[in-house]
Amino acid sequence: MAAINLDTAARLDITCRKGDTFSLELDFGQTIPGKAWTMHVRETDTSEGEENIIIEADQPDQITITDFNGVTDSLLTVTISAAIMEDIESGMYVYDLQNIGSSIGTKTYVFGLFKVNEDITAF
Repeated sequence: MAAINLDTAARLDITCRKGDTFSLELDFGQTIPGKAWTMHVRETDTSEGEENIIIEADQPDQITITDFNGVTDSLLTVTISAAIMEDIESGMYVYDLQNIGSSIGTKTYVFGLFKVNEDITAF
């Protein structure tokens, strides 16, 4: 029996620190056919619903996603402020990063664990 796997998302586990500015630059190495991105971080991969989302890119005060460098259309930078990161409890979460509203529809490019380490210095 033949099989096809349409799930081409890459797993990328992230470890970051509570209270530090989060900045992740990704180079997809190819032109991405759309410029609308979303990222959600939630408690576990089994927790569903809006109430379980810790961070979401749909809220510009939480995450800034700068797409493309104007030359290769392959760079993406995800930034979360130190103030937002300070409010996240240390622990293990899951996330995904999706391109939405493009000619190909919605596509998940990256997913994985989102680990937040405790910060020693508190202000």
